[in-house]
Amino acid sequence: MPEEVVHGHSQAIWSDNKYLIVPGEGTKIIVPFAQAGEVLLNGTVQGRPFKAKSGDLIEFHPITQAESLTWELEARFYGMLVVAKVKHDLGGRYVLPEDLSSLDEISLEKLVVWEESRDQGELWDEVKLLDDLKTLKVVYGYRPECWTEIMSVKGVQEVEIAAAKAPEPSENAQLENFVDADNLEVQEEQGKIDFFASKVQLVKEGAVLARKIPAKAGVPGINVFGKVYPVATAKDFQFRLKKNVRLSDDGLEVLATCAGRPVRIDEKSYMVENVYVLNNDVDLATGSIEFPGDVYIGGNVQDGLRIFAGGTLEIRGSVTHAEIRAEKGAKIQQNLIGGKVVVGEKFVVRSELLRSVTELRDQLNSCLTRTVELIKSPGAINVKPGLCLKLVLEKQFPELPKITGRMENFVVEHTDDELITEGLIVAIRTAKRFLAGLGPLEPQSLSFLPKVDQALERFIETLTLEVPEKLSLVVNYIQGANIKCGGSFTCQKGTYNSEIQVTGDAVIEGVCRGGKLFAGGKASIRELGGSEVSTTFVQISPQSRLLVDYCHPNVIIAVGKEIIRIEEAYRKLEIYRERGKTEVEKLRVNPLS
Repeated sequence: MPEEVVHGHSQAIWSDNKYLIVPGEGTKIIVPFAQAGEVLLNGTVQGRPFKAKSGDLIEFHPITQAESLTWELEARFYGMLVVAKVKHDLGGRYVLPEDLSSLDEISLEKLVVWEESRDQGELWDEVKLLDDLKTLKVVYGYRPECWTEIMSVKGVQEVEIAAAKAPEPSENAQLENFVDADNLEVQEEQGKIDFFASKVQLVKEGAVLARKIPAKAGVPGINVFGKVYPVATAKDFQFRLKKNVRLSDDGLEVLATCAGRPVRIDEKSYMVENVYVLNNDVDLATGSIEFPGDVYIGGNVQDGLRIFAGGTLEIRGSVTHAEIRAEKGAKIQQNLIGGKVVVGEKFVVRSELLRSVTELRDQLNSCLTRTVELIKSPGAINVKPGLCLKLVLEKQFPELPKITGRMENFVVEHTDDELITEGLIVAIRTAKRFLAGLGPLEPQSLSFLPKVDQALERFIETLTLEVPEKLSLVVNYIQGANIKCGGSFTCQKGTYNSEIQVTGDAVIEGVCRGGKLFAGGKASIRELGGSEVSTTFVQISPQSRLLVDYCHPNVIIAVGKEIIRIEEAYRKLEIYRERGKTEVEKLRVNPLS
């Protein structure tokens, strides 16, 4: 027994590439650990725990190894992948602590520790790895980083050495279609759907009708042995352009060249229709129609619906309690019952603007003239000018403050018209300030109002209202409707209890009974008024002329501000102004009466 043995204590002594385990006093339990090495009792290998006593020869032969690095290469999935089964054993051996005196049970599993060493065995390098790949006939997909991964392996592990490149399939050109994508546009508010809304899909000029996502060519694949996997050729397509569309500069989008209704003729063919044709009634099934171009309706227009046409409008049937707007003219071949019709809204607005500004300026000019006369009168020597203005307003021009209020609302509502300038708005608001309420009593009233009068006069002089010759409204029969027309107006049969405002000439080839007719141009009426109906009112401008074949009593005719009451029937009634005087030419129906 070695001299360093301490009697009475359990010890582990290293000697000649093995440990001698010397049990101390009493019986000790020894628990082998096969993974760390063999344990022998008196020369016999022990695989299970055993009892040992003083004097027994117990040996522990720990596993000792030099560092080694080896691998096996394997190609998988028909050459799509090469892996190395790497085995990397580190150099070293298992060691035991020397002092085991405090232990009644000596369990090697709990006591042994691996101790590394620099002993080297079979160590393969990267050159051998590349040679092995050549032997395996691998020519593609080598991963340069795989050697670092091999070196980091401890124990046994698979490492990916080479990988094939999978083919990238071609992508065919794809179509994004924007026509009829949301054709039914309804407005939903508070849970209620507007069934009268337009169901016509419209686009503005420059809108995108369709877009092509370009084809993408695929990339062939290749496996680690160099075998190429081809891909199919990508399929492309070309748009077919019809009317009112063009391609974008890059050739990938179909663009509208005008506003209108987009049409997809077939899968790749597109157009924009700037004329909307409906050979049926306009009802809840079709919805209202709002179209930027010309509109043709082959049937009737039912209650509550509306038609807005940016061009001309023709309706073959009747219109009942509907809203009709046409910017470039309209023709209704049957009856118009109730509802509202506006033709040439731009010219209607400008006509009303000119008439209103003229009325405001005329009254303001007369009011200022009367005020100056009152200020200069002997009885007003001690009366302040502002009070004189207020007295004149209250006694002679009580409607003037209301006119300024209506004018302010009108210009604010139509600020999008280029004729309504900031200067005009300021002039009207200044007039309202100094004419309404206590405004006349302000010290500046009679210094600012003459400037307003001059500004309105300049506006009237510079405003020229030219009515387009082709802008017209033609209707067969009208009853209880509200009509505004920026051009000429023709009714082929008769009008009853309707309010009609015409910027140009008005022709009623039948009867005009009840209601009101305002004509900016010449008015020609076959039969006017009726004794058993409400009063019929006709107003023409001072520059116009009224021609009536037969006029009933109970008719009021206004020429500018002059009112003419017709109390008996006349034939061939003609009213006009000449040399500042209103002329009335007429023939009595019964000259003997």
